[in-house]
Amino acid sequence: MGLPWTPGNVHIRRNARREGMRGVKVRILRWLSLALALAAVYVIVAPFVLAFGLGGLLTAGVVDWAGYTRTPPDDPLTIGYRGDPGQAFGYAFETVQYATELGPAEAWVIPAAEPSPIWAIWVHGIGGLRENGYRIVKTLHEQGVPVLMITYRNDKGAPRSADGLYSFGLDEWRDLEAAVDWAHGQGAERIVIAAESMGAAITGQYLTHAADTRTIAGLALDAPALDFPAVIHAGGKRYWVPLSDLVATAGLEISTLFRRDLRQAVSLDAVAAFDGPIFVAHGTRDPLVPFSISERLVAKRPDILFWRTDADRHPMSFESDRAGYTEALRQWLAAVRQPAATGPNQ
Repeated sequence: MGLPWTPGNVHIRRNARREGMRGVKVRILRWLSLALALAAVYVIVAPFVLAFGLGGLLTAGVVDWAGYTRTPPDDPLTIGYRGDPGQAFGYAFETVQYATELGPAEAWVIPAAEPSPIWAIWVHGIGGLRENGYRIVKTLHEQGVPVLMITYRNDKGAPRSADGLYSFGLDEWRDLEAAVDWAHGQGAERIVIAAESMGAAITGQYLTHAADTRTIAGLALDAPALDFPAVIHAGGKRYWVPLSDLVATAGLEISTLFRRDLRQAVSLDAVAAFDGPIFVAHGTRDPLVPFSISERLVAKRPDILFWRTDADRHPMSFESDRAGYTEALRQWLAAVRQPAATGPNQ
């Protein structure tokens, strides 16, 4: 039972309500203060976690990007297959060493049945296998194009860099330049570069920095990671990281204290400026390299032969329609073989 109604009792009730409301406000303020304190800690700590996490992801040998611990598929055209071109297809090939600034790096050379003025160089992705290129290399070989399948710094079969870090092309492009020079020394007059993921980033940095790219005749890029900051930002959104853009921006800034500034690993404009035929394949649901990178590239170069699929694994556009992917590659190569234009790359 409550207090009987009297003027004094009404006053008591009002004071009790005021005290109750004051207590609620105090508790709310305490919770808000705690939430703000935790948010402040998160904003400070999360970028450092990202920066150190990137260090692990980009250190050669820390992550099994190539899938050495998994059972490889039997199909040479499936990513993850392990075996040289002879084991894969019965192709004649040669294992060679090409000179890089860090020392010799291994490569496989698959000759064509007849001499060809056009050669191809395959550049795999981060910590990947040369064999991952067979889905493209097979078509190139069948079309009479000699292929050089390279390793580059921090790969097995290639020198390790001083820091042991992948840099999304900021350093690796020099190895691609050395491979291009080696191919010219073997008689190549014009060269097409086929690459996936970080290999496309290496290609973009090569186009940005190399002294002479005039003999590059075409590009075939699968799931091209041409914008490393965009990869990190997209990853934060994909995994619902709170304040993901802020964390990604700050994390990339902090990472510059320990390694190369990966904010510079953006070469989309350099690829768009290349005036030869370009083939791009990308899955709209790629969980690693955002499809938006390829969309931006095609917006700048509407003439790109764009093989767009709904693939939800990276880089698996080939598996969505093998025959269609292969036919698109043939169309791109036919465009490459047209009489050379007079642009800066031809």
